[in-house]
Parts: sequence; C-alpha cells; structure tokens
Amino acid sequence: MSRLAFCLKIIFGAGVLSLMSLSLIFIHDFITQCDYFRANNIVISGAKRISEEEILKYAGIQKDENILALNLPLARKQLLSHPWIADADISRELPKGISIHIKEHKALAVLSMGRKFLINFSGEIFKENELSDPENLPVVSGLDYSDLGPINEQKNSPLAAVVEWLLISSRMNRIVPEIDVKEIKVDREIGLTLLLSDGDRSICLGYNDYHQKINRLRRIVNFLKDRSQLNEIQSINLMNPDRIILRPVG
Repeated sequence: MSRLAFCLKIIFGAGVLSLMSLSLIFIHDFITQCDYFRANNIVISGAKRISEEEILKYAGIQKDENILALNLPLARKQLLSHPWIADADISRELPKGISIHIKEHKALAVLSMGRKFLINFSGEIFKENELSDPENLPVVSGLDYSDLGPINEQKNSPLAAVVEWLLISSRMNRIVPEIDVKEIKVDREIGLTLLLSDGDRSICLGYNDYHQKINRLRRIVNFLKDRSQLNEIQSINLMNPDRIILRPVG
C-alpha cells in the first residue's frame, strides 16, 4: 500500500507540473501575441549615417511587432554586425514602445595597405573603404598589419603617432589653411611625413611634441607668406622643433 501511495503521489505531482507548464506556455503565447503590446512607438537615437529602415532591418524588428516577443540580446548582436555601428542599446518601453540608441563609428582617416580601410578615433579598423564612404579623409600609408592593434596597448607605435597627430590637427580645424595635406606617410624610424597636394612638397614631423611642432609650423608659414616665399620651399623638417630645416625648391 505504501508503494502504491508513493506511485500515486509521483503521478499526481507529474500531472500538476504538466498542467502548470501548459498554463505557463498558454500565458506566454497569449502575452507575446496580445495586441496590447504591439510596438506603435519605436524611437531611434544616435544614428546619423544609417537610416531608421536599415537599423530596424539589421535588428530584425518590425513595426507593430509584440515588444515582449523580441529577443533583445539577439537584436543588439545583429545591430553590432553593421560596419558603421560601434555600440547599440535596445530596451522595451511598456506597453507599446521600443527604444534603440546607436553609437556610430567616426571615421578619422583612410589606411592604405594595398587595400584601403577606415580607422576610427581609437585607431581601430572598422570597415573597408568604399565609394559611398566619406570623402576628403586624410590617407595614411607606410603601415602594415603588424602595426595594428589597440592604441592603449601600443602607445609608442607608429599608428599611435598617426592618431595623435590627426586628433590634434582635427581639433584645430586646419591649423594652417595654406598647407593642404594629401597623405601622411609613416616611417618606423623617422616618424610622420606630410605629403602636400601641391606638387612634391613635404613636411617632416617625426615623432612626439606635435603641439609644439604645430605652433612652429604656423609661425614658419606666416613668416614665409609675409615675404611671398612660401611657394619657394620644397620641404620643412620639424623633427627637432628647436632646429628647423627648410629646403628650397630645386
């Protein structure tokens, strides 16, 4: 009799668990298909280059979709697969809203290594350069794949020097308007050299002390411009800002 009672308890317990499971499944299906939680308000912020339609497509979210049926971690992972999206955050706004915040990459320069890539302000490659990408970005040459990596782990690397110079010059908004740079050439031993757009002219920066060198360059250009001699200079060597070397054309 005790064995029979034990078996009946097991059967009863299993029946209760099955009934509870079926009830939970029914409740889940009811909630995730209920019109009350349809997404009538989708708010997208932070996107500049990417359209809202493209963001929703990558996230796999459709308007009027039940917000409780969404797999938010999966939607975020799919958004991060977009080459221009650096970070994304998706949240539900009960009862009928979805909030999507996008952080886009900011292109700093074009890295030319046989193929061309865009690097962001952290010096990281985030996509291959295409015709639809921003124009007039500075081109960086002379690096190879061994030079790539997180800037904070390679503070003395050539790539770190490139990013430092670009950040300084971009903040100062073309500090010397008379100098139009078409390419930044990197040499591991010498450092950075700016190749100018007007002919075979250059400015050798080397490594380090870029704030001081940029102020020296401004003073030199103003001095030469006042004397109408700027176009007579082939190259400016600023590797040692206390001993600047000017080489005339020819």
